[in-house]
Amino acid sequence: MNIRPYKVSDVFVIVDLLSGIAKSGSSELRTLLTAGSSDSINIADDEQTAQERGFHLVFFVLNKCYAENKENLIKWFASLCDMTEAEFLEQPPETVLDVIEEIATRKESKDFFSRAYLLFRRIGDSRTVTAGA
Repeated sequence: MNIRPYKVSDVFVIVDLLSGIAKSGSSELRTLLTAGSSDSINIADDEQTAQERGFHLVFFVLNKCYAENKENLIKWFASLCDMTEAEFLEQPPETVLDVIEEIATRKESKDFFSRAYLLFRRIGDSRTVTAGA
């Protein structure tokens, strides 16, 4: 299954989906975003950690979004496939797996979620520094 290239609008869809699951999965999400935030991690380890955390974040978001916000997830998947929701829902069941696999393995996804992880971590670190000052 080929999905279209990501657009800026997809970032906002992901943010909306994340906000929709923030309450139910906030501790799990916080753990994914802040785990390993110590000064002992060097740059090379940090990039590897970011890739791993980004990968886990993709699966966490998809899993929680399904449980909490299935309609918006279906709408987004349909959009990624350049289909209407009705067209998407008429596809064979493995289409969902194909889309998830594409999202999880696409370099673009890994790069985006890795950078998002690093950014959230930096923001969290700066809040800690500011709060402790």
